[in-house]
Amino acid sequence: QMCIRDRYQRRVHGEGISGCKDFDGEDLEYDARNKYLKQQQKEWLKQQMLEKESKKHAEKEEENAYATQTLELNRMRGMLQDDFSTKKTEIKNSVKDENLVLAQEKRERERLERLNKIREEQEEVRQLMERGRKKPFSQTSQH
Repeated sequence: QMCIRDRYQRRVHGEGISGCKDFDGEDLEYDARNKYLKQQQKEWLKQQMLEKESKKHAEKEEENAYATQTLELNRMRGMLQDDFSTKKTEIKNSVKDENLVLAQEKRERERLERLNKIREEQEEVRQLMERGRKKPFSQTSQH
């Protein structure tokens, strides 16, 4: 490798590495610049690959979070639906039981009303029979 001072002297005098003159417009730094650009390109490519991988990983995590949230919501909805169904069944059974009790009370009330009506009719018939019964005529009142 050449030291910087040698490079400077050659530029000032217009001589190349082989001792030939440097020509105007000749790109003396082409190889170094090309190597630098290739190295920079590799670094950019690595950076883009890392960013792409990071983005892919973030999207995967987001999908997993969404799937987990969806599962939790579905599980919660199922629990609420089961709870609602259970309460609805309990209410139906309660109403059914209450209706059975009310129907039994109504039948008992109607039975008692029929019994009372029969008793009242029997009492009325008895009273009519007593009024309509002829009493024996007492002969003592004729004298």
